[in-house]
Parts: sequence; C-alpha cells; structure tokens
Amino acid sequence: MSDLLPGGADRKRLSVSLPLLLRPRRRDARPPPCRRCGGPSWWNGWRETFPVVATAAASVVERWQLALPLGKCSSCHRAFTCYPPGFYPRRQYQLDVVADVVAAVTLGSEPVGHVAATVTASATSARRWTAWVAALTRAGELVAAAAQVDASVATVALPPPRDARHPRAAAVLAGFEALGAALARVGVAAMERTGLGRVLGWQHRRHGDVYGLAGGHRSFSSAMAPGGRPTTP
Repeated sequence: MSDLLPGGADRKRLSVSLPLLLRPRRRDARPPPCRRCGGPSWWNGWRETFPVVATAAASVVERWQLALPLGKCSSCHRAFTCYPPGFYPRRQYQLDVVADVVAAVTLGSEPVGHVAATVTASATSARRWTAWVAALTRAGELVAAAAQVDASVATVALPPPRDARHPRAAAVLAGFEALGAALARVGVAAMERTGLGRVLGWQHRRHGDVYGLAGGHRSFSSAMAPGGRPTTP
C-alpha cells in the first residue's frame, strides 16, 4: 500500500486509498478553563490532524484533515488541545473505527489483514487494537457499571461469544455495548455509535480520562458510574 506525505511540520504517513476531506477551522471566542487549575486560558494556535472516522453508513470510513485549536492557561501556563465532540485524543483511528475492526476480527471469519484493509489500517494495528480492548477491563465489570447507570440492566455475567476467535475481546466489546446503551437510555448525549466509543468518549468528556495504546497498561475503571445515574455532560 503506497503512502502520501502531506505538508506541514507534523507530517504523518497517510494511505492514498482514502481521500482527505478538509474540515473547516472552528473554535469558540475563548478556550475553556484550564482542567488542571481552573484558570482562564487563551488561544495558542492550531494543530493539524488526520483522523480516520466512522460515518453513519455501515462500513464506511473517512479520513479528515482537521485543525484542532490549541489553548494555554494564563495561570499555570499549561498547554492543551481542544477536541470537538466525538473526537478521541491521541488516536488517528477513532474509537468507532477501532470497535468495528475489533468486532470483525473477533467475531468474523475474514483474515485480519482483509479486515484491517477496509479502514486502510495494517494487520498489526488490528491485532494491537484487539489486544488493547481485551486488556481494558472485564466484561462483568462493564455489566455491573451498566446496572449502576440503569437499574433495569441485569447484573449477570455475559455468556462467552460463540465461535469467537478472541473470546475475551468479544466479551469486553459486548460489555461496552451494554454500558453504552445504558448511558444512552439515561440521556447521556454521545456522537459515537458503538459502545466502546460512547463509554470511553463520555469518560473523556466528563472526567478527562484517556485510554491510549501507548504509555503503559491502563485498565478501565468501573468506578465511572458510582451511585446510579451520572450527570449528563
């Protein structure tokens, strides 16, 4: 697969098989307060990114050229990036794309390389995403968290998926679907359509948590839903 190097200081290797769609630059009059100290902030430029995002149509992805506004705290001088709703930090392939690929890898019969090629990713990336999902948490913790969010959810263990190539990853994905559906039922707004996207996206917007493939192992915390229904962001 051939690659294209776009211009700019932070060039990334991009597949030419997925056209770039330019997204207009948008930002509010002022950036949000600093997450660290709560101090006022000021705009401090832009950062070009090239995310691969899932569309509303099934199995269709797009690659965007998206400029993200940069803020800086006037009190503690911390610099930060402002992400639009539905955009997950430090990830070129967004959460719904990852969830779709992992679902196809774990539950389907196509070779991993063929599944990955549908989103212009590599087989290595698809395997890493599958291992990452499997290591995030246990499926039972996700079901328990769903019951805390919505009492109508039964706190029972999910049955192991039949004929799954990666049973743990498949079970964790199913748990995220259960928790994501519970969040939607109690009115938590989300632009993401998969359970993985809704849950991790909500945790990022509500608590600032980010679960990345790099930077060491970090497990999802079921303490995200203590005491029942969360506050809608």
